[in-house]
Amino acid sequence: MSRRRNRLGDVLSAVLGLVVLAAVAGQSAAQEPRRVRGVWAGEISARSLNVREGPGENYEIVGKLKRGDKIEAVDAVGRWVRLNGDTDAWVHRSFLKLPEDFMAPAFSDAENSFLDWAAGRGDLGEISVDGDGRISVVLVPELGADAETAKAIAREVGCGYRDQAGFDGPVTVTVWPEEGPTGDWVAQARCP
Repeated sequence: MSRRRNRLGDVLSAVLGLVVLAAVAGQSAAQEPRRVRGVWAGEISARSLNVREGPGENYEIVGKLKRGDKIEAVDAVGRWVRLNGDTDAWVHRSFLKLPEDFMAPAFSDAENSFLDWAAGRGDLGEISVDGDGRISVVLVPELGADAETAKAIAREVGCGYRDQAGFDGPVTVTVWPEEGPTGDWVAQARCP
């Protein structure tokens, strides 16, 4: 029971901190939510909203928010939105006022061109541009690629990023197994 109280206390402290920060920043309820440094500012629109420890109704309720409370959203899984803080705190998106660009990729036209090119290849199941010349990919399982083939694809993707996105530095591409970056990578290549 004390673990539950501690978790509830952590969530409520984080939420109270966000409310205080919003008040200090001088945000009024009339202002539109805005995105700040990779975090989207928003506001609760429901009279009372359950805060859960995970993205779904099957997760334990760890707190409550009320209409007008300011929040910072950092992630989404389906219709569930993760709140910024030290502990997991999730709310349903239906009861939030968030900016239209919430969770929209913040890529340039050149990076979008690269992503279109990469999607058109047909051999990439997932791709993540991590910044600073690092890219992670998962190959489509049907490809059945060995390490040598995976390395050749990684090099093509890295050089494609340099060409399509106009990246000046070296690009390192890591190919992960089908389950993603949970263990050892399959191959890695650098361009140039």
